[in-house]
Amino acid sequence: MTDRRFIKIALTIIAAGVWVIVFQNAGVFPRVSPVMVVADSALRIQGEVDVNNTVFIKGSVDANIESINGYSKFYKDPRTGEYYVIPITDPYE
Repeated sequence: MTDRRFIKIALTIIAAGVWVIVFQNAGVFPRVSPVMVVADSALRIQGEVDVNNTVFIKGSVDANIESINGYSKFYKDPRTGEYYVIPITDPYE
């Protein structure tokens, strides 16, 4: 009788573990640790990404210059303290 109970409990735990992995891969449960991705082809990424290497970008990237350096369309040279205009295009001009 105890052997059947042990087998039922073990199979239940295995089945629950498999479903947790399935739900994590589907995005229902959040991942506990970060996922490392290595790719030689194009990727579409949504959300936040920590990069520990060089990234090559082909195409356009939207960036809010004011949130990056605190000045709209200007860059402060840390060596001289002078401000330079960043060449950007405004689609509404």
